Amino acid sequence: MTQKRDKVHLVSLGCPKNTVDSERMLGLLNGNDYEITTDPEEADVVIVNTCGFIGPAKEESIAAIMEAHELKESGQCKGVIVTGCLAERYQDTLKADLIEADQILTLRQEDDIVHHVDELLGTERANYLDNVPRLMTTPPHWAYLRISDGCDHKCAFCAIPLIKGRHRSETIEDLVTEARRLAERGVRELVLVAQDSVRYGADLYGRPQLVPLLEQLAAVDGIEWMRLMYTYPAFWTDEMIDFYAESDKMCNYIDMPLQHIADPVLKRMRRATTKAKTERLLERLRERLTHVGLRSSFIVGFPGETEAEFAELLAFVEQTRFDNATCFIYSHEEGTEAHGFDGELPEHVKEERYRQLTELQDGISADINHGLVGTAQVVLVDAKLDDELAENGWSGRMQRDAPEIDGHVRIEAGAEDGAANALVGKFAEVDITGAYSYELVARLTGKTW
Repeated sequence: MTQKRDKVHLVSLGCPKNTVDSERMLGLLNGNDYEITTDPEEADVVIVNTCGFIGPAKEESIAAIMEAHELKESGQCKGVIVTGCLAERYQDTLKADLIEADQILTLRQEDDIVHHVDELLGTERANYLDNVPRLMTTPPHWAYLRISDGCDHKCAFCAIPLIKGRHRSETIEDLVTEARRLAERGVRELVLVAQDSVRYGADLYGRPQLVPLLEQLAAVDGIEWMRLMYTYPAFWTDEMIDFYAESDKMCNYIDMPLQHIADPVLKRMRRATTKAKTERLLERLRERLTHVGLRSSFIVGFPGETEAEFAELLAFVEQTRFDNATCFIYSHEEGTEAHGFDGELPEHVKEERYRQLTELQDGISADINHGLVGTAQVVLVDAKLDDELAENGWSGRMQRDAPEIDGHVRIEAGAEDGAANALVGKFAEVDITGAYSYELVARLTGKTW
């Protein structure tokens, strides 16, 4: 008779770097004879991998912990483990006040997640395995590759250095080995993530080694798209731009969180760049990379932000015309330099500025998308769609669309298009037939690979 395996459910919150941590924990648990379940009501243990970056993320994390505790009170769940950035940042406080959690783990303790679950359930592994692959939670054809963690910049608003510590890179050898493993499992797109991707390798090799890393990753058989996220604007180099322009695997896509553009705000934010430098960089990128997809993020309501400075930001966004841009309301985070700044703005002012910038970007994104109607594009097909609007079509992404944060292409299926599932994970040529702010509509032209 086969012995019943204990089941674990993991809730992963926050950024893709957290997703990588979750996948590593799931791999360790799965490789050590725990069953992973997507149904929290079936779980013997629920793990909540939290985010602690800004106020709304912390609130979401606490809500998820409360939901897990309710399962423990009413279901078969025997215990709740809390880890991630919220646990790292507030461990002492949470241990004193969060009685709903049975264990609160730091980020370093996540490597021992199997032992912590064993302890909670009163069991122990006879033969513990630690060299096991991570259990991917993304679709099989794309994956996150975390190239480094932590950050040496002390932007005035940012709590990441308080949580993650100094910038720490993985070695080129380890990353190439991981990329090969992923490619062997069917991954065709690598999404490279870090807190500060442009500075990759500076801690290990004495100077940034991003381009040498990208060159070696591009040589991995099976990897056809590479996408670099979180590029700090102050440290772009000509070498990077040349690689983007010359590589046939680097997505024609730039993710560059700018946070603001008015020089006085940038100075207060400690962003190590200026409006003029940023505008020159964007010009160079668009000169070398035809039709490059640009994504950014901005903070409104930073302490002391004047009406004139906000108007300057609006004018910059309108002129630059990013394909995608995310707006955040400034979050007052203890421990950061900005926490002690004067000039805190009323909430209604922050919310109104958020509304204005968001509506502006919605219109820009819609206009850019309408300009693509009638063009031929290549997409990577992510999923089959079963809703009534899709008529058994698919969802795909162009090079300018990062998974989970940008828009997508809704591909309409015709009777002649065959089984929908066969397209997932493939590249396909499509004609764009319709457009919205964050969605394009397309039809297949027949060529897939």
